[in-house]
Amino acid sequence: MNRNFVLGLLITLVSCFLFAICAPLGKLMYAGDWTPGPVTFVRLAGSCLLLAIPMFIQMRGRWREVWQVRWYVLTYGVVCMAGVQLLFFLAVERMSPPIALLLEMTAPLMIVLWVWASTRFRPSTLTFIGIVAAAVGLLIILDPRGSSVDLLGVFYALSAAVCLAAFFVMSAKADLSFPSVTLICITMGIGAVVVALITAVGIIPAGMTTQDLDAGGVLLPWWVVALALLLCTGGAYTTAVVGVRYVGSTISSFLNLVEVPMSVVMAWILLGDLPVAVQAIGGVFVLLGVVFVKLGENRQERRRVIARTNVHPETAEMHLVVEEEAPED
Repeated sequence: MNRNFVLGLLITLVSCFLFAICAPLGKLMYAGDWTPGPVTFVRLAGSCLLLAIPMFIQMRGRWREVWQVRWYVLTYGVVCMAGVQLLFFLAVERMSPPIALLLEMTAPLMIVLWVWASTRFRPSTLTFIGIVAAAVGLLIILDPRGSSVDLLGVFYALSAAVCLAAFFVMSAKADLSFPSVTLICITMGIGAVVVALITAVGIIPAGMTTQDLDAGGVLLPWWVVALALLLCTGGAYTTAVVGVRYVGSTISSFLNLVEVPMSVVMAWILLGDLPVAVQAIGGVFVLLGVVFVKLGENRQERRRVIARTNVHPETAEMHLVVEEEAPED
């Protein structure tokens, strides 16, 4: 097996672990009377500062490249950074971190449904199976017969999934001439400003304390937990970018699914919080649904590539149109 490929797998798994630990760390700060606004601001602003040095080294004399796509960068910062992070941490405040993460993982399904509705391009059979499995999983998790899941938390988590779907679409269509670390750093800064403004005007409450935090029976200073949160965030995004370059977006997207069981383990260690049995069963259905959706979309992509390579010149235009309307992988 190629050494770079193995290295990419390891880096991607490190990224998954770092992402998985962020939600339990945020929940830990909530127990110390922090609120989602300050927690999200610390995460975004701190990670932005962490990535600032490599960004300035890479972008010396190249800032015009960023200015040329300023509206894309601004939208990315507001929706893909502030939207995803703040809505997710609002959800984590009201429910178990693994459950909030599972609901956010429905983003690929939302992309498929949106592309189907907007282009009338029919998904594959595997994709339909995935959609049904994920829907069943969500029903099991929410348990309409009397679940204790917070409905406002569900709304926040699904809203975060919508913003995450926008993140995937915008990232896939990005044709930027500057490094990805620069995009992440600048948009995290934009997201931090947006979260600060939302908190300052009172749309969401602002609360933070300097009391020690209980991490699985061990008392830690608040700044240690906050520092761990921003280091995990900056490290997660950076390793994710590097990992994709080594193993590709398809394999990386499948590996990201291990973030859910990792989050379960970290929530158990730091918070003593485990999903109940019915929620665990629902989570399995959601994960299977996402896997089937990805398998279905990958199979359709391969078929489009084969069709494109074997197309007759007189019908080439038709195949190009179909390819443009195809769902994003």
